[in-house]
Amino acid sequence: MNKISRREFLRWSALGSAGALLAACAPQVVERTVEVEVPVQQTVITEVEVPVEQTVEVPVGTEAIVLRVHHRLGAVECDEWGYWAAKFNEEHYPDIFIKMECFPGSEYFQKLNTLAAGGTLGDVIWISSIEGFYRMSATGVFGPLDDLIAANATDLSGLYPLAVDAMKLNGQMYGIPQVAHPGRTGLYYLKSVFDNAGLAYPDDTWTYDDLLDAALQLTNADEGMWGYLDPESSYFSILVDLRAYGGDVINDDGTQCPINSPEAVEALKWRSDLYHVHKVAPLPGSVQMSYVQLLTAGKLAMHQNGFWGWSNTAYLDKPTDLGVAPMPKGPTGHMGSMFECDPACLNANSMYKSEAFQYMEIFATREFQLHNWQNTGRTPCRPDVFESEDLLADPNMAVFSKIFDQAMPLVLPANFRETEYFKTLTEQLSAIWLGQTTVEESIDSIQQAGQAILDQPSLAE
Repeated sequence: MNKISRREFLRWSALGSAGALLAACAPQVVERTVEVEVPVQQTVITEVEVPVEQTVEVPVGTEAIVLRVHHRLGAVECDEWGYWAAKFNEEHYPDIFIKMECFPGSEYFQKLNTLAAGGTLGDVIWISSIEGFYRMSATGVFGPLDDLIAANATDLSGLYPLAVDAMKLNGQMYGIPQVAHPGRTGLYYLKSVFDNAGLAYPDDTWTYDDLLDAALQLTNADEGMWGYLDPESSYFSILVDLRAYGGDVINDDGTQCPINSPEAVEALKWRSDLYHVHKVAPLPGSVQMSYVQLLTAGKLAMHQNGFWGWSNTAYLDKPTDLGVAPMPKGPTGHMGSMFECDPACLNANSMYKSEAFQYMEIFATREFQLHNWQNTGRTPCRPDVFESEDLLADPNMAVFSKIFDQAMPLVLPANFRETEYFKTLTEQLSAIWLGQTTVEESIDSIQQAGQAILDQPSLAE
């Protein structure tokens, strides 16, 4: 077996999910060796880990506190947290050592639930506000941070108040916000398609009528050209339409499903008509090409997405051909949105809460949030970053910065059954998009299915 130096070990541990328990500079005397698995470095898009056995030398008498940190693989997120873990380790080793444990995104939340149920959850955990954050806080998986924030005089004043408030449950703080965004609020478009048609680009004055008018002019069925597409057609993208029309998918206290309100029905009919009346969007699953393939082939004029949709420029021969504007304003005079936040949380059963919080504090800093945006494209939750010259110089981020200021609050089921609720409404509505039923025929049964979930006992009981 090969031996690695402390510096090499720190670098490896920051990149992968399997790491050593301890590491040190080359010691003068070695009393024992520990066999560990150190992963081969991977690209930012892979979710495959290839462990390699290595031997790490541990100096006599060295006893480090090992903090286990969870994040998901892919989209360079684990690498970014690992970068700060390596910096932390350089400063705090041999007293404290962070071991990154990252899991594929497709199984990440299931993995967290399994670890929590088995009492083997790590010390610091990445999670999403729309997937488990409130449930795990309410059920005691995550611990409150208020005492640690006070003891460390942690400065949260530089964060958006909306981000700080989103981290609270029953008046207590359960997460440090490190990424935030306003949802699927971007209307992406190919400039070349608009130029060829002699049409003006979308902007923040557009209404849903403007979007439809442009989509009608840009659709050409004979050439396989589509005017508009929502790649997800999910709960999260549909609520943008509903809120712009004055409707919603859930009421303010998370106890009622108002999806059959007149305003919500009008929004759903607008979307359904895109498929079945105006035929400017392909039926879900009816086109063999993915939306990214349609985009790169120049066969998709506009599509809805979140800030992450900008990553598709990597697939274009001319990246500057992709532009983005806010989603249109509805009859209410405003656009729809939903504030989302990804926090770092603390295992309530961690034996090293104080030490773990020292790492968590990093995520609230301007240094982290600026670096995170520069290296991952993740939108920050500090106005001094989101509204900085560096970020606003990017015309696409400038669009989302303006949207962020208008973001509507995140509302979730009061009984913490958000995953069931999202899945049920998305599946029920998909029958409309596929033409198996109409909004009028099915809206009451869809509302009843959603309400049945909201009426179930709380998962926190």
